[in-house]
Amino acid sequence: MQDFTIILVSLLRLVFLMTNILLINAFLTPKRPLWFQTVAFTLTWVSAYFLEGLLQPVISEPFLRYYVVGLLYMVPCVPIFKETLHAKLFVFFMIYSLSQFALVIFMFLEQLLFNHIIGSLILTGLLLELASLPLIRKYITPHVRNIIEIISQKNFIFIIFPILSSLLLAFFDVKRTDSLSTFMSLLLCTLLIVFTYYLIARSIDQTRRHQQLEKQLALQRDHYHNLNSSINTARANRHDLRHHLVTSLEFLAKNNAAAAQEYLKRLCNHYDDSSIVTVCQNESADALISYYFKLAKQHDIDFVINLHLPKDLAIDDLDLCVILGNCLQNAIDACNKMNRDEPRFINITTQITKGYLLIKIDNSFNGIVQQQGNVFFTSKSGTNHGIGLSSVKELTAKYSGHFASSFDQQIFKVSVSLKLPTTVACL
Repeated sequence: MQDFTIILVSLLRLVFLMTNILLINAFLTPKRPLWFQTVAFTLTWVSAYFLEGLLQPVISEPFLRYYVVGLLYMVPCVPIFKETLHAKLFVFFMIYSLSQFALVIFMFLEQLLFNHIIGSLILTGLLLELASLPLIRKYITPHVRNIIEIISQKNFIFIIFPILSSLLLAFFDVKRTDSLSTFMSLLLCTLLIVFTYYLIARSIDQTRRHQQLEKQLALQRDHYHNLNSSINTARANRHDLRHHLVTSLEFLAKNNAAAAQEYLKRLCNHYDDSSIVTVCQNESADALISYYFKLAKQHDIDFVINLHLPKDLAIDDLDLCVILGNCLQNAIDACNKMNRDEPRFINITTQITKGYLLIKIDNSFNGIVQQQGNVFFTSKSGTNHGIGLSSVKELTAKYSGHFASSFDQQIFKVSVSLKLPTTVACL
């Protein structure tokens, strides 16, 4: 019986450790290969085992001792993941505290139901947490990464909450009594902490969407201003055209063909082809793509557009613009890294087929690209800058679509598909 208990305790620790490591990998971005991660966490596990033995005379409470020793796993997170230290601290303490809360809740349940700790119910809870990882990656990871992005922008205040949550857990470990009132208090605290994380994520998401909306409105205002200026210029040119024609006819009437030719040549140089055109029927996409078209022209980048984007796609305008904006910005950045004497171009094509909106963007680049898993990235301002951005992939998943990126010699290709409602898919 004692051997079975030792095996069960070891299994519980192993499942708990694996679950937490996988959760950290779900929220943070590894910059080290799998073998490095395995070695780092294995060495930490060995160190934690010996540290626990050293702390046993000092901390008699076993669960508090396990909690303190568990903090050692923060050490390998520093070299393994590429986010800022504050982001790593936030994710580590958030996962560690919530996992510990869940573990203690199942321990309380076993104690209340069976009057002693068996371990089977705890193991069931840990396995359920492990099985929920795909759902966590799909529905929770995008929100956590939004918080991480805010923290990375020097908003360090957010890391206080998960640390305080961990201290609250330590208090429960020290003052734990196996009573229903304590269990209810622990359960309510856990729910309150989870709800607070939800409010933080919700607030940040709404703030980001508001910022994106403001940026999109600014682009549309600029686009409409350019359209209005183009219309006014066209009216003025049409008004002046009669005078130019009369002057040309006068030169020809006097048999002065050379003067007429010179005058028409100067006239052609005076009128350029910089008028603003509408690239598609979708107003938001039209403003955004027109902006990047103008930006590409300023950098001497050929921009070829072949679009089919109806006015109403039943896709959130902000989501569509995030996808297009990220891809086009990356294409502009890649072209700007090339020498001026090299051919630089961006081709964007959209079409609706088989119930999906297909977006294809090809651009030239200098041929230097790094790959980490399925993600391609370059170096920008000292940080890894994704050519295939995670936000695009997450939005693609939101619309049950597919994201793919590849490169062939000096051409980088991005393909995005977004599932459309039946009514739109027929357009």
